[in-house]
Amino acid sequence: MKITIPAVKAIPLTLISLALSVNLNAAPAQNSNQAISTLAEKIVTLRTDVETLNTENNARKEELSGELKSLNARRSQINAQIEQAEMAMKQSRSRLETIKKEISTHSVDGEVLRPLIEKEITRIKEAVLHSLPFQKEKRIAEITKIEDSLKSGTMNTQKAMGRLWAFVEDELRLGKENGVHRQMITLDGSEHLVSVAKIGMAALFYKTTDNKVGFARKKDDGAFEFVSLTKKEEVEKVLHLFDGLKKQIRTGSYEIPNIL
Repeated sequence: MKITIPAVKAIPLTLISLALSVNLNAAPAQNSNQAISTLAEKIVTLRTDVETLNTENNARKEELSGELKSLNARRSQINAQIEQAEMAMKQSRSRLETIKKEISTHSVDGEVLRPLIEKEITRIKEAVLHSLPFQKEKRIAEITKIEDSLKSGTMNTQKAMGRLWAFVEDELRLGKENGVHRQMITLDGSEHLVSVAKIGMAALFYKTTDNKVGFARKKDDGAFEFVSLTKKEEVEKVLHLFDGLKKQIRTGSYEIPNIL
């Protein structure tokens, strides 16, 4: 049997070439669109990140500006307190100088000026009572001893004058010195021996043996109380202050909590 196989017509070469061209170019075009879409998403994300950072930077700038104003106000308040304390003691020293001159011109023992000296002792004692609670019992005991000795007659006016003068000089020196000391304070109703960091006679911080810190706060009635600090940032500032003062670092500055 003879089978006739029909002839297959030849496919034009140009059609094959065109088909291949379409198939080859379809994938790059699709990849290109996907890449553009991905890039656009990244740009949107970056733009959002930039706007977020800009907002955060502006907020931080305002926060820092507020802190700077607070620090400047705090510095002014501390300076005012220091000036007030120094002025009070300088006035006492000036009055004592006048009394000394009066003693030398009136009598040998200055008995006629005894009331003036006693009055000045009362004023100085009052100033100490309302001052920063730094070794206050010791300071009050010292001036009370002068007062009692003068009243009992065991100390004449000239000697009392000299002792009182030295006491005022010591008080003025306290207002200029910064340092770390040890003293007893009342915390939560009980007495504790702690380290205290004295900033002139304007601020007093304490540190317990287990690194609990706080400061002396003046109440409305003029008395002082010791208040603890618990915020991590404030605690770190106070511990840094103690460390620097203990090492007697004379240069640089310290940032302290806003206790005013």
